Amino acid sequence: MTAPLPAGLALVAAAVLAVAGYAGGNLIAAAAGLSVLALAIGWGDLLHLPHRSGTFVLVLVLGVIGLGAGVVAVTPRFNVEQPLSVFAGVMAGAVLSTFAHELARRDDRHDLVESVTGTLSGQFVALLAAGWVLVGDTEAGSSAVVVAAAGIAAGRLALVLPLSMSLLTWVGIGAGLVASVVASVVVGSVPVGTAAAVGIAVAGVGIAVDRLVDADGVMTRLQPATLARAAAPIAAAGTAAYAVLRIGIG
Repeated sequence: MTAPLPAGLALVAAAVLAVAGYAGGNLIAAAAGLSVLALAIGWGDLLHLPHRSGTFVLVLVLGVIGLGAGVVAVTPRFNVEQPLSVFAGVMAGAVLSTFAHELARRDDRHDLVESVTGTLSGQFVALLAAGWVLVGDTEAGSSAVVVAAAGIAAGRLALVLPLSMSLLTWVGIGAGLVASVVASVVVGSVPVGTAAAVGIAVAGVGIAVDRLVDADGVMTRLQPATLARAAAPIAAAGTAAYAVLRIGIG
């Protein structure tokens, strides 16, 4: 069994996204923003980075900019034909800001490599959260958000089962597939085949990210690192869901 508390918090975050999906637009961005905030609060603690206040600011700012770029990309008056293209400049800014952060440090820059890679990876995960805004703009709209949220929630929750790690991966992906398919039947608009692909994608990404940051094993109390571990899979799943939905239904 692994990390029951972050799994529960991830379920809450997914539920908030699903509810916000029905409102659309800015509320989806706001719901995804909560995951970005939680990620920023605890990312430095989760990875034991040396300059955590700087990491917090960079992850939060980059995540907010990414969400803003997502809102711009789906706003009709801006006429953006390739929504993902707007994020190239944001990611370039993340790289530059990461190195600027290191230059501004006044602690002899110890653990420099860890700080650079850890901060940049946190910014990258925060940027992926903007994918939830794009999911809400697909032809399926709110239904697509619900289907993707169900898949990532089920895949993440499956990891608390008392099974071997290798088996948990397959169980989690299977749970994500089933949850997304069931959600598609309930809400409509998303074809079952596409929903199955979305469930596999978001559950797989969520499990991979959770394994990547699983440094301290089971977390039994609420702390900044717990928030980040709960938020990271949810944030990362947004763009994965959008990629599958864009191919499946446009």
